[in-house]
Amino acid sequence: MLNDPLELIDPPANSVVIGTGKGGVGKSTIAAHLAGAAAAEGRRTLLICLTSQDDDDLGIKRYGRGIHPAGPPVINGQGLYRAVYDRTPLLPVREVRPNLDVVPGGETVGELIQLLMHRMTAEGAGVALSLARSLAPIADWYDQIVIDSAPENDPLEQLAVAAARVLVVPTRSDDSSIQGMERISRNFKMVRRQVNPHLRVGGAFLYASNPTATSMHAEVKEDIRTVLGSTTPILSTVVGYREKPARNSRKKGLLFSEYAEFLPMSAKGYDVAAGRAKVADVVPDAIVGLANDMRALTTEIFAHCRKATG
Repeated sequence: MLNDPLELIDPPANSVVIGTGKGGVGKSTIAAHLAGAAAAEGRRTLLICLTSQDDDDLGIKRYGRGIHPAGPPVINGQGLYRAVYDRTPLLPVREVRPNLDVVPGGETVGELIQLLMHRMTAEGAGVALSLARSLAPIADWYDQIVIDSAPENDPLEQLAVAAARVLVVPTRSDDSSIQGMERISRNFKMVRRQVNPHLRVGGAFLYASNPTATSMHAEVKEDIRTVLGSTTPILSTVVGYREKPARNSRKKGLLFSEYAEFLPMSAKGYDVAAGRAKVADVVPDAIVGLANDMRALTTEIFAHCRKATG
């Protein structure tokens, strides 16, 4: 059993949450790449997938990657749910990549909502710290902690932002994505006021857009600052929209940079035509640009996080 659920708890200084109020804006992909980038730099990293969707950009479930803890299964969000339910430390899947441990999400995470609502009568706003308490006993093991938050769900989103020091907000250019930021803004303000005064906004950015559409980007930046506040930092990197390589990469459980490494060995279109290969064996050339864009974005996110935490 962890500490008194009515006591406040400081989030780890090295923690960042990727959050927005709407799904489909690349949040889970960005979180996975951010964690992968930190691990590749030699930092011991933990990724917590607080989402009820089966987001498996790293191939944990589909390809069985990582060293799973002994005992009951932790995939599909089962481990995360048990830790919060039993008030015990998180049990990550270890070494999903060198230096990278992961607490997987999945459908069982959705069952936390009813649990949190039930506990709220006794714990009040402090229930939002349930994840932070399960994280605290293992937080010192890591140089970097990345949390992928659940979109379109206030209780789960509040768990995520209550466990982190910095919030980073991705968005697409459509109106529903911009409006979705109103949810994360509301939860940010509530959590910061009631249980996590350390929380800061590291920045917001446009994801999966045409990098040359500068006039449209200027409009989106104004929309972002209208919703999140006039002083919100806006990141300059725009990851271009390249659906095919992004989709292929995720299906293979690979980060963009990892998928790009297969390009020199890729089958060609004429191999497919001749029946020597399948379409899935062809690595799109566009993966190189996508990997470069994501590398620039993760670098900029970390720079803004450092600035936000002083």
